[in-house]
Amino acid sequence: MYIMEQNNEAKALNVRDWMILSTTMIGAVLTILALIWQSHPSTGIVSATFLLMLSFVFFVNSVSSNSRANFEAKAGKMSEKKIRRFVTFAEYSFGFGFTLVINGFSILGYEYLLEFMGRQLYVLILPIAFLLTAWIIIVIYNSISYSGKFLKGLRSTKRNLWTLLEIICLVFIALDFFGIILIP
Repeated sequence: MYIMEQNNEAKALNVRDWMILSTTMIGAVLTILALIWQSHPSTGIVSATFLLMLSFVFFVNSVSSNSRANFEAKAGKMSEKKIRRFVTFAEYSFGFGFTLVINGFSILGYEYLLEFMGRQLYVLILPIAFLLTAWIIIVIYNSISYSGKFLKGLRSTKRNLWTLLEIICLVFIALDFFGIILIP
């Protein structure tokens, strides 16, 4: 998430791209929230709004934590270990916020299709395909990130937690589809 470069005079911390990405996600979340409330499905809007609003807080924290890490690295008064903690905190915040967005979009897509098409199998396939696609991309990303050490990527606690939350969301969608529970 960051690069520390050592030279004789100063340390440089590159978190600018992550701040831009988090800021972009803030704008996207707020835009989606504004749009869904103009023409919302009869159910699922409360759950999706809740998830998207929570993601907003995590993305703001990601920007704030990365900004603080950048400031402290430039000031040179904080240890590298503490700066890394801020960057790690930002990474976890971004990842959890992104998981909330994925779940919110899964619910929204499902609910919009459910209202438009009724209880047809296509409606349930959308969130399954959406989440499977996200998981495949994450597996590929992790295999690149962990230099081909596939099992190390699968042991990523944070990613496994986020995937578990996405699976729980998918279970709730399936339960709603079969009429066992209703997503508010």
